[in-house]
Amino acid sequence: MLSEFEQIEASYGVEKAADLRKACRYLLRHQFAYSGDRGVATIYNTLTDNRFRRIADDFFGSIGYRVQRNADEQWVGILFDDDDISSIPKMRIDETIVVLVLGGHWQEDADVGNLVDRAVAVTTVNVLHDRYRDMLQGGAKAMLAASRFLDLLKDVAARNLIWIGEFDHEAQDREVEIRPMIKFISGADALARLETYVKSEEQGARAAAATTILHPVASGDQLT
Repeated sequence: MLSEFEQIEASYGVEKAADLRKACRYLLRHQFAYSGDRGVATIYNTLTDNRFRRIADDFFGSIGYRVQRNADEQWVGILFDDDDISSIPKMRIDETIVVLVLGGHWQEDADVGNLVDRAVAVTTVNVLHDRYRDMLQGGAKAMLAASRFLDLLKDVAARNLIWIGEFDHEAQDREVEIRPMIKFISGADALARLETYVKSEEQGARAAAATTILHPVASGDQLT
């Protein structure tokens, strides 16, 4: 790949080659580049420039990624393109649940035509946390506190999958924009996966309750 970057320097100048290197590093760090974000215009334009698309695609392909672009929604991202699923980083269960909540919310808005420009769903942190609590109500898993839930949302925002606004003291809330790239992370079947997860949590809670009834705490034992 070094020769391709050297060819860019020879054909288009050192600055363009530097722009492409910067754009590739940006995707490796954040996974997605969204043109509406501050300071991302040059990165987005470089990755969608027909002069550099093949080189970017080949570079990421050589390390197991596939470059995905959407001109209408104005984003570029990298997704794993590796048959060895063991090489794909696994999210913790709490992270997975938050991503599924985001994906489910985006999908519902998409189904009823409630998306704004660039296929973005607009909501708030409180609405998402309420949705999360409703999903886990009666489940076996302890719920995330609001502060921890916000921390996980910020982790998702670091990948440019969502945008989180400043805290509104009057509303005691923050606006959240869920971007369409979320469907590639949560899966197109986010709603179905949410339902499956909820059912499994309910079954786990019932099993735990049955175990408590069948095996009561002996005298002298203490619950911790």
